[in-house]
Amino acid sequence: MSKLRPVTPLSIIASNLEKALTRIGSKDLVDTETKELLEMARDLATGLEPYLVEHTTPEENTLRNLAEETIKFDWRGDGSSQINSLEPEMLSGHVEGMFLRQIVALANCKNILEIGLFSGYSALAMAQALPEDGKLVACEINDYAAKFAINQFSKSEHGHKIELRIGDASETLETLVQENVVFDLVFLDADKAGYKSYFEFLLENKMVKQGGIFLIDNTLLQGEPYLKKDYRGKGGEAIRLFNEYLSKETRIEQVLLPIRDGVTLARLIA
Repeated sequence: MSKLRPVTPLSIIASNLEKALTRIGSKDLVDTETKELLEMARDLATGLEPYLVEHTTPEENTLRNLAEETIKFDWRGDGSSQINSLEPEMLSGHVEGMFLRQIVALANCKNILEIGLFSGYSALAMAQALPEDGKLVACEINDYAAKFAINQFSKSEHGHKIELRIGDASETLETLVQENVVFDLVFLDADKAGYKSYFEFLLENKMVKQGGIFLIDNTLLQGEPYLKKDYRGKGGEAIRLFNEYLSKETRIEQVLLPIRDGVTLARLIA
């Protein structure tokens, strides 16, 4: 499996420490004790993710194969701007996938909404924990990604639980309101600038049951929300503002977890 570029706070820390140590090399730029401290910090950062994977229940073959296919796939497609926004690093992966699956199982979910499907890893991980009559509605605007995911779902015994709706998520949400659908859990992993409007729409239209769960991905977004402004892109600024909004939203209670690129777990309380 090819190596993915660092896109999480932890992997970026590990990469930067490795680069710093390489530059220091054998040169007498820092004292021995300082170099040892840097090496220990690097080892702590680089060793954590593999250790988490090693001590997390192994992913099933269909998920493992999906991850491998996602990384090998040519997401450049036909060169369109929409397709160029996709990259293998968007993959949820083993640890986050198992976390999502555990939450679905613990909460006895039957109806799930996912906004932002990509290659389908997170959807399939959650579908594995749904009962046979459970359903996951997945929204995806990119038909190139949707086609890939559909092909992957066809290889799994849980794929039939996933209903894919291709198009703008805002329009799909409007349709779901008309269908009077209420969800036990929502996983939000779409365009970062749209997070707040999606979340508010779900609340205002009572699309999540009382006590229902929100899982929001990338709420640490490469550390940008808490870095100084010079290091913050549009996505990082959008997430910073969204996190501030969530912290003031009295209808939920939430915790931001440092899983991969940050996952916020929230519960509807009012």
